[in-house]
Amino acid sequence: MIRLRLTMCLIFAVTMLLSSFIYCQTNESKSDSISFYLPWVTVTANRYEKNMFETNIPVSMFRESDVWQNGMDNIGDLIQQNAGVTYESAGVWSQKIVVRGLKDSQVLTLIDGMRLDVLRNYGNHAPLIDVNQIERIEIIRGPASILYGSDAIGGVVNFITKKPGILSNGFSVKGNVGLQYHSVNQQYSQNLTLAGNLKKMTYLLGINHRQAEDVETPMGKLANTGMNGYTIDAKIGYSISKNHSFQLMGQTNRLSDVGVPIDPYAKRAKFLKYNRDVVTLTYEYQAQNLIWSNAKANVYFQQGERNFDAFIYQKPKGTLFVNQTLKANRDADTFGANFQSSFAIFNRNLLTAGVDFFGESDNTRRIADPAIYNSQGTLVKDPPADLTPPTPKSNRYGMGIFVEDEHTPINKITLTAGFRFDQIGIHADGTPGTLTEIDRNEKDSDFSGSLGLLYRLSENIRLITNIGKAFKAPTLQERFFKGTAQIGYLSGNPELNSEKSLNLDAGIKWQHRIFSGEFNLFRNQIDDFIVMKPTNATADTFLYDNVGKAVLFGGEFQTNINLNKQFAIFLNSAYVHGQDVNLDEPLPKMPALEGTVGLRYESPENNYWFEVSARFVDRQNRVAKNELKTDGYNLFNFSSGLNMAKFLKLKSPLFLTFNVRNIFNESYRDHLASVTWWDASGRSVVVGVRSGF
Repeated sequence: MIRLRLTMCLIFAVTMLLSSFIYCQTNESKSDSISFYLPWVTVTANRYEKNMFETNIPVSMFRESDVWQNGMDNIGDLIQQNAGVTYESAGVWSQKIVVRGLKDSQVLTLIDGMRLDVLRNYGNHAPLIDVNQIERIEIIRGPASILYGSDAIGGVVNFITKKPGILSNGFSVKGNVGLQYHSVNQQYSQNLTLAGNLKKMTYLLGINHRQAEDVETPMGKLANTGMNGYTIDAKIGYSISKNHSFQLMGQTNRLSDVGVPIDPYAKRAKFLKYNRDVVTLTYEYQAQNLIWSNAKANVYFQQGERNFDAFIYQKPKGTLFVNQTLKANRDADTFGANFQSSFAIFNRNLLTAGVDFFGESDNTRRIADPAIYNSQGTLVKDPPADLTPPTPKSNRYGMGIFVEDEHTPINKITLTAGFRFDQIGIHADGTPGTLTEIDRNEKDSDFSGSLGLLYRLSENIRLITNIGKAFKAPTLQERFFKGTAQIGYLSGNPELNSEKSLNLDAGIKWQHRIFSGEFNLFRNQIDDFIVMKPTNATADTFLYDNVGKAVLFGGEFQTNINLNKQFAIFLNSAYVHGQDVNLDEPLPKMPALEGTVGLRYESPENNYWFEVSARFVDRQNRVAKNELKTDGYNLFNFSSGLNMAKFLKLKSPLFLTFNVRNIFNESYRDHLASVTWWDASGRSVVVGVRSGF
């Protein structure tokens, strides 16, 4: 294993050093440029490209350069840089994004606009995308069912991977290559990206490899937190004409020995295999008339294969002890298609309409084999292994049709109104021992709608407000799961109702050459809110159930201030309050009040930069029943980088980065972490080198 690691590092190091001396017309990688003023960039939050400053939707954006420059190795650390977005974790490699207090199947996850399966809404899962594949992440904060359908009741997370080159005459190539080391888990990562064009064809090839041991914490190593794997991206685009183009994309993820700490008594808990393959075909038409703007069609297929293995040793059960072997294989496939088109009418309206379709299937096999011992280690009971699958073989499908109009009656005001209808169907095969002894079919349908306003108070200030109705149909997991889970014994509920929400938010955005930022307030009321409810006094048995009504409200603030051409200050803060209205109790797993403050410096010649930041998280004493209170904590980070190209007289940039995360080795436990018996990651020194050519 060590020999493989050294060989991979040597290959990438040689490639990187050779590339530094290659001269191309494009001699700098845009993603590696050092720029600390975050402009209001173009995003696709409205399903079409638009400047962030001119959209009425609260949206966060994270760039590929943030990953490398700050030594990020996972999605969670990256998204915490913006207010209102955090993550729930079970170790380093199992993370779920939390948007305004909502997570799991209440937040829709997309990769390049493709819907990921929502079978992942409970339990520990490996990452489906490596941070080095990402060009940017766009997160819609608040319901987005009008644009994306069911499961977007809390927001949308769209991972946009790196794109092929730009068309030009003849042949072109550019790219980057990098190495990075993280001391906290002896992690090595290597990445190589090539992109360019050949006449009418564009292409991209990306290769990423990552290998890590168990994470070091102030308490010592946290078992079952290592991993090994690689990802490959391949994209080919072809321009038929000035108006018509195609793109074919394939992605492969191959992960092994991905640790997930499911229990303090787990001697072994990992995905022996966690694979994902995706194929996507996209067609785009750019119209050349005054009314029809564009059309886009997308067809995709995603195949996932998971193989989980765990051994729980001597777990107390009263005066006895349990040893248990868990093995589970799951095949999860997702496919879908979408089409949309936009029309510009009288230069005052932009009308977008489209249709979505998706389907997903679940096929799970499991072995749960327990044995009970007394305190002397004598076998007391050895029942036969349970081979019943936790969910029956099942599938879920959905279809939605939507229309949205952006109307600008006067230059100061833009109104956005939309309407959508969705129908979601579920089928489960009759399977002995599960919640569906006979075949079962369910259907959920509903209307969604939204109305938004953007008011241009001045050249530098925008006021926004939105009202939206959204819904989420129960998932296969919520309806049909039955078996052992990390929190105990969990059972689905075939009789669940769809969740329905009414969201209100209002905010202000400001943009100036010296400062930029935003402040938002929100209130989200969700009827028939689905939770995992304890059903016994010891709180080790749970049932998915509708609680009647939940209300979440709070606010987000973030700003960047350019003190001069070299120095900039950034700060953000967020708070969310979640309440079960019927029971007059807090909702479970609510993020604590948190904030970040930092200082950035950049040399005038873009040769050197550094950043110091501190993240402050308040204690969380407002907890649901059977939920642990957590103390507050402060994390301090340092990042720096140097472009060696000028000193070494190279044609291409050669960046060296040095980061220290959790500088003071703070001992803490995040309220959203399912690992409640051990500390989170300790101090990590991250060293990287990267060249663009």
